[in-house]
Amino acid sequence: KQWYQRRVAITAGDILLDKFPLCVEWLSFDAGDQEEIEGDRAPGNYIALGCMSPLIEIWDIDIVDTSEPVAVLGQRLKHSKKKPKVGKKGHSDAVMSLSWNKLTQNIIASGSADCSILLWDLETGSAKECLTHHKDKVQTLCWHLAEGTTLLSGGYDNTCQVTDCRTKNSKSWTVDGEVEHLMWDVSNPFSFLAGTSNGSALCIDIRQEKPLYTIAAHDNEVSGLAMTKQIPGLLATCSADRTVKVWQISDNRPSCVTSRAFPEAGSLHCLSFCPDYATMLAIGALEGGLLMWDIASNKEFREAFNHPAVDGS
Repeated sequence: KQWYQRRVAITAGDILLDKFPLCVEWLSFDAGDQEEIEGDRAPGNYIALGCMSPLIEIWDIDIVDTSEPVAVLGQRLKHSKKKPKVGKKGHSDAVMSLSWNKLTQNIIASGSADCSILLWDLETGSAKECLTHHKDKVQTLCWHLAEGTTLLSGGYDNTCQVTDCRTKNSKSWTVDGEVEHLMWDVSNPFSFLAGTSNGSALCIDIRQEKPLYTIAAHDNEVSGLAMTKQIPGLLATCSADRTVKVWQISDNRPSCVTSRAFPEAGSLHCLSFCPDYATMLAIGALEGGLLMWDIASNKEFREAFNHPAVDGS
């Protein structure tokens, strides 16, 4: 049997893995065994990992040189020629996406190559609901920022879906390619943004049938989208084409403000604004790991958003 050794880098060190990681999600909820927890569950620093296996591992990253997860969600597969069924005991294929519910903190959603979405109760370690409205692999998930029962999902079936998890009713939009990444608009609770495998970035109002706008954003798939509440109308995108682009999207009239190429980075996989420094972008790259770019050093950005100059710019 062949095993792949991969590692997840954290500030305290590395976590060595025996499976290839596909997605990671930070959470503060303690998913450890209740019998080992005295009193109430104290918040901490944990990461949930989805890998090539159907299992979800939760690691305590406050423990230095930890050797095993504090919890594992899902059922280990028995050796069998029959493909296991998808159900509340766990997925039957690789876990490709994770989203922790910050409003209902004992809930985490997982999307899988088995085309299903499971809603896990971290207190019991069991899946409470199974959503099967996607017809292909579920690539990306995102809980609503203010409605704790509303889940946004996207898949290889070229659809974005918004689901009310209380009723399992969902609304679907078909886009121009596989959905690579999704996020809710931080300034509009009725809108979300999607990046596709064809290089498009779309904004969709869930009350309407068609997108508000579609941007031909990149030459390759749009792998990352980022916004910050501190600068309204600001959108950043990244792609396998090794570029990050900054957009002004106010009034649903998007325009590209500036872009930056990272030729030595290989594919760019994800990006996020720093919550404490609004113009600082962290970018995850195939080569070189974590990259940083303070977009306030760019003249075009400062002019477009009337932002003060930083030292040395």
